[in-house]
Amino acid sequence: MADSAQLRNRTALRDAMTAKRFTVRQLASRAGCGKSIIGFLRSGARRSCSPELAAKIAAALEIPTDELFPDEKEGGVN
Repeated sequence: MADSAQLRNRTALRDAMTAKRFTVRQLASRAGCGKSIIGFLRSGARRSCSPELAAKIAAALEIPTDELFPDEKEGGVN
């Protein structure tokens, strides 16, 4: 498993959150992490997190992990 998971693109998380109507606070609570990490990922200030957190974020949003954090073998980050 990779050391970190890179977001697909700058707006991937924001778009997924908008589709589910999740706030930063709601997603952080569901993913079991701090609001700041979700805020940084959502704003584009940060592009990566641990693979474990990536899986938790995707599960909270009820989408496949690779929709937000593509596997490097699948062509990397846009």
